[in-house]
Amino acid sequence: MSRFLSRMAAVAAAGLLAITLNPVPAGAATVPTAVFVQDSTWPTGNSAHMTVTNGGASTLPSWRVEFDLPSGTTITNFWNATMTRSGAHYVIVGAPWNASLAPGASTAFGWVASGLGTPQGCLLNAAPCDGRPPSRDVRPPTTPSGLRGTAQATTFTLSWTASTDDTAVTGYEIYTNTSTAPVATVTGTSYSMPTPPPVVMSFGVRAIDAAGNRSPFATLGLGTPPDTVPPSVPTGLTLRGVTDGSWTVGWTAATDNQFVAGYEVTLNGTVISLVGNTTAYVPYTGYGTYIVTVRAFDGAGNYGPRAQVGIAVDPPPPPPPGA
Repeated sequence: MSRFLSRMAAVAAAGLLAITLNPVPAGAATVPTAVFVQDSTWPTGNSAHMTVTNGGASTLPSWRVEFDLPSGTTITNFWNATMTRSGAHYVIVGAPWNASLAPGASTAFGWVASGLGTPQGCLLNAAPCDGRPPSRDVRPPTTPSGLRGTAQATTFTLSWTASTDDTAVTGYEIYTNTSTAPVATVTGTSYSMPTPPPVVMSFGVRAIDAAGNRSPFATLGLGTPPDTVPPSVPTGLTLRGVTDGSWTVGWTAATDNQFVAGYEVTLNGTVISLVGNTTAYVPYTGYGTYIVTVRAFDGAGNYGPRAQVGIAVDPPPPPPPGA
């Protein structure tokens, strides 16, 4: 049996949907790139360089490379460009003699660092350093932390610590355990309301960014008993196609006795994201098998059962002999 047919048999046995895709045609236009190379390492540090290449058809009048270095790694010596630093974020621009690059031309800059970390989130002129087109924003903000409630006379105020995001947090949505839509949306880190009556209730606050990605909820219970009941399993889990390098995953909301705080999404056993709405994105990396699971969790850290969906993406079968 051919490898292709064997693969199809294995896919069928695993209960996965199989689709076949033709390769992406070669010959796409080239663009500027910045390639990182680690030259040497020792127990307390490393040396490295980056090569900026103008792969385009016109002169690159200037270039700007920026990246983060992980905690514990700091550049201590630098050459062949101009560098500025803000915390863990480094910005490098060309010197007068290498800022402009003709088509096909390259230049390199280098450094010595204390620590063994390597660049993360590298951008060249605001685009990925490897030349891929910028991807859409699919990463949700972090969960608001430190949610607390303060009662003063006739006013009850929810307060929390701000979330962070890879682009920007644009606001926060406030829910109660009985609301199906936000009771309020604010841009700050507090919300005041009339003091609620003495009933058992829960509040949830989640962050949102400009792309509509929502964080898991921070939750706060008023008079709620200890929560040991996990949420239900999400239903209707589907993969909805690939856009800009990501599968779109969707499902129907789970339920909980107090408050569903969010959903954990995994791809092939690795946690991809924690989200507060019923859609998420997982990376598409080409041919292969994609097994996605989603499970709900509540504010007490109870996790419900996993829902699972899988798909196998295969190249077309080889042509028959003599074709």
